[in-house]
Amino acid sequence: MVVSSASNRLVADVAKTGASKRVVVGLGGLVAVLAPGLAALALIAAARATMVIRSLIALGVTLLGVASFFYHPGGKATGVLLLTLVIAGLVLVVSGPLVLAPLALGAGLIGAEFLPTVISGHLAATSTAVNDLHLAIFATPGTPLALEIAVLVAAILPFGVALRLMAR
Repeated sequence: MVVSSASNRLVADVAKTGASKRVVVGLGGLVAVLAPGLAALALIAAARATMVIRSLIALGVTLLGVASFFYHPGGKATGVLLLTLVIAGLVLVVSGPLVLAPLALGAGLIGAEFLPTVISGHLAATSTAVNDLHLAIFATPGTPLALEIAVLVAAILPFGVALRLMAR
């Protein structure tokens, strides 16, 4: 197994705290495979959360306009309500492209860069992760096909969950 000196130093530093080298290498391999998918999933979850937040902001602005009926005469209150409805509509319309699009774009870029290389087998991180996991589990280096398939499924699964979140 070829590991850089920086990785060896990191494993040695963590091992000083009492962790086993096999555990550190195995967790490092797992994180290397899961990190891109989990980052894309977090971006999509953030985009969905902003949709809820922008709806709450629009509702709050509209309620502010409705509340104006309690302290303004009828003519002014109607104008305030119309103004708040326009502002609430702008919040809903404008915040979509300005907030959601960059988050979804970031997730799409991660997926477009990571998934084809994972599936084609040219990603060094995936083969290294398989070797690291095999080393952690069996204490010998290796890249068995079953473990490669399990790592590929683990790498693709967060992207599938993110795609499902986008579809809802």
